[in-house]
Amino acid sequence: MNLSTIKPFFIHAEAVPDCGEDSGFVGCYENGLVVTGVFDGCGGIGGKRYPEVNGRTGAYIGSQTAAFAADAFFKRHGEKFKNVKNQKEQLQLFQQIQECISGKLANVKKKLMSSGGVQVGGSLSKSFPTTVSIITAIGAGNFTLCNYLWAGDSRGYILDDKGLYQVTADDIDANADDAFLNLREDGVLTNVANGDRSFTLHNETLAFSRPSMLINATDGCFAYFLTPMDFENVILQTLEESSSPAQWQARLRDRIKAVTGDDFTLAISCFGFDDFDDMKKYYNMRQIYVQKNYIERRNGADEEQLKQLWESYKTSYYARDYIRKSGELK
Repeated sequence: MNLSTIKPFFIHAEAVPDCGEDSGFVGCYENGLVVTGVFDGCGGIGGKRYPEVNGRTGAYIGSQTAAFAADAFFKRHGEKFKNVKNQKEQLQLFQQIQECISGKLANVKKKLMSSGGVQVGGSLSKSFPTTVSIITAIGAGNFTLCNYLWAGDSRGYILDDKGLYQVTADDIDANADDAFLNLREDGVLTNVANGDRSFTLHNETLAFSRPSMLINATDGCFAYFLTPMDFENVILQTLEESSSPAQWQARLRDRIKAVTGDDFTLAISCFGFDDFDDMKKYYNMRQIYVQKNYIERRNGADEEQLKQLWESYKTSYYARDYIRKSGELK
């Protein structure tokens, strides 16, 4: 299945102008490879400011460095994804991506290690900490093969006419397997890319044949909605209200910005659609279903009723029949 005529895009906004710590990129590389990446610099543990970089925090530098490293890797080695023959070669390729990001962060640390400035976070601090969420996608016959690579709590999803499915799993110490509880009881990050020590880059591989969106999001996109269902709804409702991809992007950015209290970066790539109108028709019934069965019913609902709605919704949010393989790199 090929990339749609709707070009991959990312939207971005800062909670405080000129103080944002998110980063992201979208790329179309050799042999039809499409990649999106989002990176959320961890301000709490990466709060040290560096005079050499206009007083920017380590969190900002970390997310920018990781995004640049990943984008540069795919520009140089994108053709390799078309020629992967087995899982061993695939894992070797993932390892190279990890080493590229880790190496760039370590190099930045070496260059700036003598920098002064105020350190925030004490013994818990890390040098240039950032989450990582990367999705690669490439046509493979009648299927699209996509790889999800992540560290931290930025998320990768797939959205088809059956609904939103969270592929990644948050690296947090509590409620990692329950997106509803996580909105109410934030866990502490247990694994992020950084310039000090090794980190785990998880990976998940899916193959799909249905028209779909691949969605990459930092936590500012989803963590301020009342329920996980609201995040799917805002994507589909703004799509339904729009007459062009540019209008959809603008509406989506405005709607998330109106809710969030954080920087956010959202990247979307679309597969299997002839054009924008075709995509709107494809998702129309799903948008109506989500609106009627979840959004309207959650208006005025108490916490117990919201939990019941979530229990119904999460059967598809966490359990789908995609062809999949998983693993991790350290």
